[in-house]
Amino acid sequence: MSWKKNLKPQAGDILRVHRKTGYYHYGIAICNNRVVHFTAGDEDLAKNKKDMKIIESSLDRFLLGGRLEIESPYRASYEPEIVVERAKSYVNSQRFNGKYYNFVTNNCEHFANFIYYGECVSKQVKVGTAVAATVVAGVLGAGAIITTAKKTKSKPKNKK
Repeated sequence: MSWKKNLKPQAGDILRVHRKTGYYHYGIAICNNRVVHFTAGDEDLAKNKKDMKIIESSLDRFLLGGRLEIESPYRASYEPEIVVERAKSYVNSQRFNGKYYNFVTNNCEHFANFIYYGECVSKQVKVGTAVAATVVAGVLGAGAIITTAKKTKSKPKNKK
């Protein structure tokens, strides 16, 4: 997959924007200045998952000051018109794939990939999970080494 910057979105394109907090937010272009995405109010995340919903917004609202990236070349599993229809069919819904928003299992990237490719996946969650697993394994491994080292130290014998 190749992401290009400084392109003008076309209907049916899958879009993403990098947020200052370190993740990508995803959506589907439905025309030159409109995007369908899974979000909340003026932020991408809400305290209550039921505040999250799929909306149609301006490209500026989607970007929130960030830099637009578009997957190029077009690689959707569907024709652009079908991608647009699929995205629009979820507008104002709080759920897709039968579920409410969930940061790990049902987020904006899952939604965009489901609409664009027909697959409900999030690569950034997979990468984040792999990194977290590596960190946990490292911490547990270090703990095991420290515990083993403590057990192998011999105590001095009392001399009488």
